[in-house]
Amino acid sequence: MGRMAASLVVVAALTCAGPIGAHHSISTVDITTPVWVKGTVVRYEIGNPHTMIELDEKTADGQTVRWTLDGPYPGRIQRMHVDGTLLKPGDGIEVCGFHYKSQRLAHAETGAPVPPSMHAQLLVMPDGRMQPWGPYGKLNNCVRPADDGQLWVDFLNNDAIARNIWCDRTRTSVPTVAAAKPLAEEIERRLAVPCQ
Repeated sequence: MGRMAASLVVVAALTCAGPIGAHHSISTVDITTPVWVKGTVVRYEIGNPHTMIELDEKTADGQTVRWTLDGPYPGRIQRMHVDGTLLKPGDGIEVCGFHYKSQRLAHAETGAPVPPSMHAQLLVMPDGRMQPWGPYGKLNNCVRPADDGQLWVDFLNNDAIARNIWCDRTRTSVPTVAAAKPLAEEIERRLAVPCQ
């Protein structure tokens, strides 16, 4: 079994509440609490059922934590006009995502920590450009109080996929986090075409 296939099996076993072959849905993701990770890309592969990114994060105490970040399925990647050259090892990126509800903190048998993983929804590329990523989350919750609101407005006005995720009203039952709410509301008011 190749390294990618083995990694997919491990990630599926650690993050899915159902059988290993189960496909994630928004109901398996905690979209109420955004998680931001900044690090260096170790691996980026478009694959089935999800595109995967491995990212090394340097923690405040000098340790390196390797994250596994699930992303879009291959059909969504094609619609985003993204290919295998989007990221390369060594790229420094930031990622906003959401943990899986079934996330385990330790291996049942050994008690060893499980490497962190999450569903990545937004990538901030090395050049600062935002790239929508996976569909399972509430993009409004990725807004940080110190973010440049105009960058968000431009991003949402110019990227149909990002705008659709932002305006998806199926997520209205989930409140925007308090820290993000003032800027998220301002961003929404400034959209060229209001969300319906």
